[in-house]
Amino acid sequence: MANKNNKPPKVEAPVVEAPKKKEEEVKTPAPAEGTKVKIPNVPDSMSQHDKVLYTSVIQHRKDEMLRNGGENAQKYEAFTMIEDAMIIDIALTETVVKRNPAGLIMQVNEKNWDMIKLLGAEMGVTLPAFKDLPKPTKEQLALAGLTAAPGQVVLKLESKNVSKEAQEKKKAEAKLNEEAKSKDYMKDPTKIETDEQLKEALGFQLVNPSITNPIDRLITTAQFLRSYREILAEKSDNPQAELDKVHGCTLADLLQDIITMVPPTFVATGFGKRLCTLAEDANSVVPAFCGFKNCVLDRKTKKYKYSDEDIAAFVRVLIVWYVSAKNAEMSEAIKAKEANIAVLKKDAKANAKGIETENKKIAGLKSAITHFTDMMSIVNNPSFDIADKFIAIYNDNTDKEYLHAKSIYKEIINTYYDGLQISELEFDSLLLNVQQHVGIILNYFNDAIGQREDYNESNLISFEPAEEKPEEGKAVEEESKNA
Repeated sequence: MANKNNKPPKVEAPVVEAPKKKEEEVKTPAPAEGTKVKIPNVPDSMSQHDKVLYTSVIQHRKDEMLRNGGENAQKYEAFTMIEDAMIIDIALTETVVKRNPAGLIMQVNEKNWDMIKLLGAEMGVTLPAFKDLPKPTKEQLALAGLTAAPGQVVLKLESKNVSKEAQEKKKAEAKLNEEAKSKDYMKDPTKIETDEQLKEALGFQLVNPSITNPIDRLITTAQFLRSYREILAEKSDNPQAELDKVHGCTLADLLQDIITMVPPTFVATGFGKRLCTLAEDANSVVPAFCGFKNCVLDRKTKKYKYSDEDIAAFVRVLIVWYVSAKNAEMSEAIKAKEANIAVLKKDAKANAKGIETENKKIAGLKSAITHFTDMMSIVNNPSFDIADKFIAIYNDNTDKEYLHAKSIYKEIINTYYDGLQISELEFDSLLLNVQQHVGIILNYFNDAIGQREDYNESNLISFEPAEEKPEEGKAVEEESKNA
């Protein structure tokens, strides 16, 4: 039940963190411990045929994948979107870069697999149906250093199931990794001498194979850029003033600068597209924020690995990065078609149909650019209309925006009230809380001037978790103890 005194919340579910003060944002957070995944080494002496299926994901999920623990448990913890991306990225590296007839051994059920397939489609990778995934053989498990467990399947990609764009991105990333072996400046900011070398170094940091988690790669890339700027500051005429400027940059500032210098990676493109889809479906950035936030919950500590400000920064950057790249790509396509039309017009009468076709394609591209540009407004200083009108829209299920509100409600409940018995809570109070959460999240995506003080976690109503009824046997035992 809701507390009538409306004190600051003591919600058992995760609560939105209060904004950090500016001076506390001097340092970019280091990658979370345990995020570097050890990938089983495959000896070079092995034949291509024997370079069998293995996984890096299973190594750090083996003990925690099964909800109840033990090899006989049947309930699986779903992979997060980040782990889905890691699986696809590793499998694609094997297929496109190493060209091994190898794949990944992993533990997954059909529902989890459907989510991996969904992200794969966003990343340009067509994955097989769950029923078509083979089980690993004893020999494959032995070579991978794994033991048999329920739900193990083998993911084996083929080049024909990977888009041309995805293949090109992976090959370009492999080239950067190879060049980094002989170019010290790509790993050491003190060796960078030109802007071009800085861009190369940032590009490598974003795909650095020593860090498997793609979000940690973003953070280490931001740290690398900060280190480089610190070096420049120390060489300036006023070192302390310049260093203060560098240290004043938040993670969001650094990431924003990075995406203006380098194109999105394979994984970043997939993330950006997926987050765009989530935001587009609700016409709001809120579901994208919640979807990403749920990816960075530590299963053991039940705490989030990053602050809400940083989560918002990741979401904004990944969407803007993807949208900017798509708009640039489509702008180039328009220029090419316009040049083609100029050639066709030399004999306009004979080429009338071709000119008409090209003009239709240009119109389609311009419409797509407009659509993608509209996505920018969803993450850059978004309107608070959805928050202000949320309760009215949700209660009036005839409104055309009801489906958007319903989607947002579901994401907020899953993110902030997981574990509570929603049906037992006072619905009007819960709806007020959801409205507050929407406004609080929108504050993270607005600049300081555009933020609203009336949306604040101090306004959240506290809910007590439902009391667990003791099992019958335990209840009797307690009574006997108290007798």
